[in-house]
Amino acid sequence: MMKSAGTAGRRPEVRYTSDQVVHVEGLLSGKWVGRYWSADGRINVPHEVWADDAFQLAINNELLASGWKWVGARELDRTDRGARHFVVELSHAGRPVTVRVHTLADGTPVLARWLEITNRSEKPLALTAVCPWSGRLIIRRNESPGEATLGYFTRQDWAFEGWFEWERLQPGVKTITCDQGRSHDDPFFILRNEASGEYFIGHLAWTTQWRMEFERNDSGVLFRIGPWAAKTALRVIAPGETIATPAVHLGHVAGELDSAVQAMHDHLRRFVLPARPPERSHLIQYLVPADQGYHIPFDEASAVECADVAAAIGAELFILDYGWWDVTCDWYPSATRFPRGLKPLIDYVRQKGMRFGLYVRMEGDSGDVPQSKVAREHPDWVGPSNTMNLHLPAASAWMESEIGRLVEEHGLDLYRLDYNPSFKFGETPRDGFQENNCWRYYEAFYGMYERIHQRYPNLILQQASAGGGRNDLGTCSRFHEPYLTDGLWLPRELPIYSGLTLGLPPENFVILHLAHGGGVGRGLPQALDTILRMSYATSTPQIFTGITAPTVATLAPQRRARFLHYGRLYKEFIRPLLPTCKVYHHEPIHSRGGVTSSGWFVMEYAAPDRAKGWAVLIRTGPTDTDTYLFRPRGLDPGKTYQVRFDSLDSTAPSQGLHLLREGLPIRLESTGSSELILFDGRAPAEAAGRKEGSP
Repeated sequence: MMKSAGTAGRRPEVRYTSDQVVHVEGLLSGKWVGRYWSADGRINVPHEVWADDAFQLAINNELLASGWKWVGARELDRTDRGARHFVVELSHAGRPVTVRVHTLADGTPVLARWLEITNRSEKPLALTAVCPWSGRLIIRRNESPGEATLGYFTRQDWAFEGWFEWERLQPGVKTITCDQGRSHDDPFFILRNEASGEYFIGHLAWTTQWRMEFERNDSGVLFRIGPWAAKTALRVIAPGETIATPAVHLGHVAGELDSAVQAMHDHLRRFVLPARPPERSHLIQYLVPADQGYHIPFDEASAVECADVAAAIGAELFILDYGWWDVTCDWYPSATRFPRGLKPLIDYVRQKGMRFGLYVRMEGDSGDVPQSKVAREHPDWVGPSNTMNLHLPAASAWMESEIGRLVEEHGLDLYRLDYNPSFKFGETPRDGFQENNCWRYYEAFYGMYERIHQRYPNLILQQASAGGGRNDLGTCSRFHEPYLTDGLWLPRELPIYSGLTLGLPPENFVILHLAHGGGVGRGLPQALDTILRMSYATSTPQIFTGITAPTVATLAPQRRARFLHYGRLYKEFIRPLLPTCKVYHHEPIHSRGGVTSSGWFVMEYAAPDRAKGWAVLIRTGPTDTDTYLFRPRGLDPGKTYQVRFDSLDSTAPSQGLHLLREGLPIRLESTGSSELILFDGRAPAEAAGRKEGSP
């Protein structure tokens, strides 16, 4: 970071650099403005500057666009993950407000930005609008038309998470808004400069009620992004109080779409997503709900049978899912189905060599919540859709204490949260203003799980929300594992996965294939090898009881062998690479196509040193031909690879240069058919150290 401030004839200005990114901001005529972006490390010449607001802030419905005065700038201690932390402080001349502009630079092409806003008056102030980051992303130059293409999630509907499409920006303002209490379209975008080929890729780390705007005008393209409420205050700020906005994570990359996606993945893995011990990462999971699968409803005896099946197929973590309690928000085992409590089952699971996880709907959202003890004693804690009012400090404190009790009482290895209501947050009169409840709700929610993670660092935190209704970075940065979707049937889940992995790394997702309404027996495609290739080769495996068998005795040996086969491939080849692999989107999403552009699903994963990799190919619908020409992009042209075709159980050598240039024709005759290809370019001596029978 470089700055000049307070010297004669010079305006306050800062320059942020991270990897090859250069971004300049400064104070101009009382406005804090963005001055310059570069993705290739080039510093701007003196006249090469812009003048667009770098943030937007409205207090009591007054936009504070100008009137800002320089207070100072400094570098704070590095974050606990090693990112450099810079703060610019500004004071407003007309309103008693101070803003501190926080920016993290971590050595990747992605910067993180949020605001701290302080009320310096003796009266409450209403924050009525805020964009933590805004400004010009693309400048129109004489030789270019200033054209840009925007990619974003286009559907808010249940089971359409990650529904990514490209759209050429037209002159005017493109507005994308979420006004729901649960968001299946996360605040994520990719913007491509059609003149230079450069990309911007960005997240707003916020769960719901947000707005993104992209304005194409004669000068180029500007953006604005932030939380949003239609008619009320976002947050009332008490006298002397300081609040923090959600962060914007914005990357700028010169190169291909793959490079932009990989830069964001690298940033999130190293500096944002919560850390956990390797021995508790990406475990093979077996999930047993009471409302789907073979045992409906289940009890202790049937859960024990499920644990036997889980151990038989090589699971490492057993999750007792929905329905182990009697009344929602009374988080105690059912007196009729688990009369001895959960301890006998937990002990049995651990005797089988597995860890134990437990599902809860901790925020309520069920019709029987009013019958619970907490609702009877504190009816004001229960809000719309029988959801707990987390914006009330007493309600959130009770919930946090219940989480701690469950973790300690049952010795949990994994805590699985679900949240299903669909409603718009209400309003609360506060200090003469109408305040939307969303901001305080998620202040409490985020803070609660940050403290839970600090208190129980070995606890795996997993979350779902009617599928993937909370797969935004605000929630995902507090949980280890997000749940992909409830659209758990082929081919629906494949484009969803393709879209969501543009912004989030694939290894943390869990996908309960074929659990949609039981899946089994409903006429849905059940190509076992395709299901298992998706389960074990694209994310953390989570196996649904409905695709195995009710007991070990009824588990066909051939079926068990397929689970063990893919479990071995996962443990020995795929899992060691997953946390750092580079991801390449081939189909259906690529630089010119969205989720509906293709009848193929093709994803490639490669080690950073290009020594190893793998690819998953699935035919998802009608295509012009039954053969897909797969050209890997993550291999080294100078290496020789052992190429293993899983469907053929066969391996052949091939030069990396030939693979990249000529590709591999893969014939998949019917919808739902698939192939898993493994590439191993290790030297013979290194490869000889593999376990017998490993790929």
